[in-house]
Amino acid sequence: MEGLKRARDIKDQIEMNISLLQPRKDITSKRPEPKADPDEQLIKELRYEQNMSWAEIAERLNEERRERGEAATFTSTSVYSRFVRLSTTTATPIGEIGFHGKDYEHLVQASLSTNATPNAKGKKRVKNFDNPKELDVNMRHEVKGKEREDLETPERSEQLMQAVAKVERNFWLLVADELERSTTKLYSPTTLADRYHAI
Repeated sequence: MEGLKRARDIKDQIEMNISLLQPRKDITSKRPEPKADPDEQLIKELRYEQNMSWAEIAERLNEERRERGEAATFTSTSVYSRFVRLSTTTATPIGEIGFHGKDYEHLVQASLSTNATPNAKGKKRVKNFDNPKELDVNMRHEVKGKEREDLETPERSEQLMQAVAKVERNFWLLVADELERSTTKLYSPTTLADRYHAI
């Protein structure tokens, strides 16, 4: 009982400091749920369960659209792009924050590269970790002095708002990650949000 009282006290302190923590009923989502689009669900089902090609899936979707009286506009390329877009939305809840597959698309396995030949001269120099000057470039430094004026520009202001929006979107995912570190149990972000508002 004492732990619940402490939890409520912490919640009261947090709510005074953070305006992001609103009850779930007040939060409106602009993005529709991926489950809402029947075409996307059918694409996923046909690809994963029936292993159909993109052209076959496009043909099947166009048939269903004709039956509904809609224009048959699917091509194999558009089906694939829908599949990729759907895959990222379904993978987001269980994925790592900040991981984007497109960041690694340019990398090639060394064994598959055509110009991958061993070169004795290409050996990487090892850093001396006892020398702080060598490690200084790897450290993050806070902006000081006149460089702070850069934050007043419209571009930086927009980037600030985008960063705040991204943190707001990932807030409960970060809470779930932090709770997993302390309890070694992974709870879903929506479960944690519901429990937080129930306390």
